[in-house]
Amino acid sequence: MAMKQTYSVNIGGRAYNIDADAYTLLDRYLDDISSRLSGYDVESMEDIEARIADIFNEKITSEMQVVNIEMVRRAMAIIGRPEMFGGQKRGFSYQHDPSHSNAPRRLYRSWSDKVFGGVCAGVAEYFNIDTTLVRIIAAILLFIPPFPAFLAYIIMWIVVPQAPHYVK
Repeated sequence: MAMKQTYSVNIGGRAYNIDADAYTLLDRYLDDISSRLSGYDVESMEDIEARIADIFNEKITSEMQVVNIEMVRRAMAIIGRPEMFGGQKRGFSYQHDPSHSNAPRRLYRSWSDKVFGGVCAGVAEYFNIDTTLVRIIAAILLFIPPFPAFLAYIIMWIVVPQAPHYVK
């Protein structure tokens, strides 16, 4: 078993031990939210950090327990996506999660960029291509008889799960 580096951090005025992957994800997430708030809105960031600390405290059973990446993801799911805090004013995104660099990609229907069910946006995200290009190709394929693209779209709409809110 490999040892994992941990950090001591202060979140919402409380001290926590947090593993390296969780720290990186949480730091990026908070930076992304901070980049969307006005420079004068320090109080909102303090409130967000206090809420994250409350969420961590719900799961921590001892002072020696280390905050892990699952706990951070849970807090992110509860707090919400950074986009909820406004448009990005400076560049940074938490969505480059280092713990997922070797993880297999999953196909999801998009919940944020959908026209009809989010299938085209989900395929575009999966293949890392422009959503508009996928929609144009899908529209062209819809007019080719005997309409297999329409059937494939409907099947994907039913079978492919909708993305969790913490997935891009």
